[in-house]
Amino acid sequence: MLKLLRAGLCFSFSFFVGQASAIAADLPFTINLVVGYPPGGSVDTVARLLAQPLSKELGATVVVDNRAGAGGRIAAGYTKAAKADGSYLMIAPNSVTTVATLVYAGKLNFDIRKDFAPVARLVSYPFALSVAANSGIASPAELATWLKTHPAQANYGSSGAGGLAHFSGLLYAKNAGITWTHVPFAGGAPLITNLLGGHVVAGVDTLVDHYEQARTGKLRILGIFSPERYSLTPDIPTLEEQGIKGMDVMGWFGAFVPARTPPEVVARYDDAFRKVLSSPEVIKRLNELVLQPAYMSHEALRDSLDAELAMWGPVIKESGFTPE
Repeated sequence: MLKLLRAGLCFSFSFFVGQASAIAADLPFTINLVVGYPPGGSVDTVARLLAQPLSKELGATVVVDNRAGAGGRIAAGYTKAAKADGSYLMIAPNSVTTVATLVYAGKLNFDIRKDFAPVARLVSYPFALSVAANSGIASPAELATWLKTHPAQANYGSSGAGGLAHFSGLLYAKNAGITWTHVPFAGGAPLITNLLGGHVVAGVDTLVDHYEQARTGKLRILGIFSPERYSLTPDIPTLEEQGIKGMDVMGWFGAFVPARTPPEVVARYDDAFRKVLSSPEVIKRLNELVLQPAYMSHEALRDSLDAELAMWGPVIKESGFTPE
């Protein structure tokens, strides 16, 4: 009887060790973080920042795979068609997952809800409304007055047509009761150049892109598109507290895998991101980029994505914007 018990215990131990080894073996040796932008941008920087601690957590090689072009849509199509074994995770902002889904409805080679499985939300950041520091405009109220007295020059710039910054500017105009013309630029840097040069009155882009110029006294941030002040920049007021209601626009980066990826792999990656984003060193490095960890589980991210699509749908439709 004792021999049978020992044999049974040995079998059970071997079975569970074998199961654990099988789960570990299911992970590919190389995990590709697919980024739809060139090296050096904020999405690429975050992906590279997370790659090493993620590699340590998962016990696998993690590399960044830049598939730049079409505002991140090329990377999405590439990831959709990739192996669904955990080899490929797309790191994408909600300008791709939400805005592009709505703007290019019926024209994309992917469906964010059908072709992808959310893994986790990673970081978040607010958008900002800014003017040149020497413009003489110090508040949203003063901006509104200036626009009404200079209707021919009433405009704002963004980092690109059809992006979250573009539509945030339209949402602001609607809720602030103003009228202005959108002027798109090919990225955040050209927007700042033209804003400082006086070619546009105001600019809407991420706080990440405007903060350094504001810190050095070149730009003045009138407010952020958030119901509460951003923890990393508590001195910058929200548009909400200055009387412009409904200004809840947060940018975020999330991780997504092809829809056919096994649920246990999704769960393991989700847990790995949760642990990595709670690391003091990772938090410190993200904060230096004016980004805050904003972990959200794969289930919560799916619900959040649905809510965003419902929010932005009417705004984009009302704008009448048609991509070229």
